[in-house]
Amino acid sequence: MCYYVTLISPQSYAMTPGGQRQTNTMAQRCAICGKGPQYGHNVSHSKVRTKRRFMPNLHKARVTIDGRSQTAVVCTRCLRTQAKSA
Repeated sequence: MCYYVTLISPQSYAMTPGGQRQTNTMAQRCAICGKGPQYGHNVSHSKVRTKRRFMPNLHKARVTIDGRSQTAVVCTRCLRTQAKSA
């Protein structure tokens, strides 16, 4: 399977023609590698642990999969890997 990725500027997908801001309620998952939120703790100076989430760094990008071009949510690690291989 071959991936070609082009990053889309944030202004092109953040605003609709009417000027209303879109909200995306999809799961925070990379379309290529499947990376999602990870869980851990905030640790204070007194060593009190509270739960937290480490979110993946996702961006909308134009992805070409098997000759078809589509918009996908891709993590920056996949963007870097694609740039290195191209």
